[in-house]
Amino acid sequence: MKAKTYKSNNNFTAPESLSDFGIEISNANKRKYLGLEEFNFCPILLDFKFENQHVAYIPCFSSNLRPPINRLKLFYRERPGVTIHYATLINVSQIEQDKSLIQNLRKSLEIAGFPSYVENSLEFQRNYVSLFEPAFATWKQNFESDTIIAKRTVNRFIVNAFFESIEFHDSDNIVNWSNLKRASVLFS
Repeated sequence: MKAKTYKSNNNFTAPESLSDFGIEISNANKRKYLGLEEFNFCPILLDFKFENQHVAYIPCFSSNLRPPINRLKLFYRERPGVTIHYATLINVSQIEQDKSLIQNLRKSLEIAGFPSYVENSLEFQRNYVSLFEPAFATWKQNFESDTIIAKRTVNRFIVNAFFESIEFHDSDNIVNWSNLKRASVLFS
């Protein structure tokens, strides 16, 4: 299985707004797009486990419940005709739409210092400049949400998938998947 995510030049450690999908953050002069998966592999989340599983935000898991997936190939569109397969998640499952579970997960992320990491991310601040405050406020609204499955711009929790382990691939791992355009779809 394959899942499209946001593009990243920093190995998914902070938002960069390199793609034009995600949550729009704008003012009269600027527009950026925040992808919740842009923090997926920051140091805190790489080390974090909840009930013996790692967590991530994968856009396609915001739509419909999925059965567990043995190997989920993550990719992004580098430029027209060039798709990068940057990682493979092992034993992936969607986080259940269970308010108590999400609240416990949120509390564990708070204890691990994840919200502080996001708020104090110099890279996030440098990339968003005058849009940092509204971008962080939007991220925080999503962090406080108890929703996993959400349509379009409805707030959703900042992680929506559990996984056992990850295999990172070289940044030049170009694959012939350029026709896979929608991040809301899980591809076979």
